[in-house]
Amino acid sequence: MTQRFVVPYLRATPIHIPRRDLVLGAGDSLSLEVAIIQWDNPSSPALDVAGGIGGPTLTLFIWPAGCWPRSWDYGAPCMTPGSPLWSGDGTISGCGPGTFDISFPPGTMARFPRRCGWSMQLAWNHDGAVEMLAWGNLHIMTSGQRLVGPLTAVTTSGNAMMTTPDMSLVA
Repeated sequence: MTQRFVVPYLRATPIHIPRRDLVLGAGDSLSLEVAIIQWDNPSSPALDVAGGIGGPTLTLFIWPAGCWPRSWDYGAPCMTPGSPLWSGDGTISGCGPGTFDISFPPGTMARFPRRCGWSMQLAWNHDGAVEMLAWGNLHIMTSGQRLVGPLTAVTTSGNAMMTTPDMSLVA
């Protein structure tokens, strides 16, 4: 699955909540392109990121959801103690300024619980400065789970089910 997130580095308004929820299958892979803009305004330019020693790193953390519901007063996130199930650093992308790529292979989430939390943080100055850019819930569907209902058979105007020459139902 490929996703693109655009997240602001600075939030000009306290109303902006940097929350994004994801739904993925347990066997899915994830390719996430994260574009960081300077502030939460549609006309905001991309954040100028440069690699090198002490340069910026973007890290994605995934951990088991420890408390439900996930918030209290005005949507402040509930802190979940413990170790992450997975964490990975993004690489600076060549597709545009201020963009990082994060990915993990198929089956990475196969043993994850069905409900997880995730957060993304930007670090720079040899990890001396860190800013959380976005967070959310990750819902993992078990293999074989479908988002659409089962197909029904096609019937005639007299409610007789239609079949093919090998006597299987027409769906």
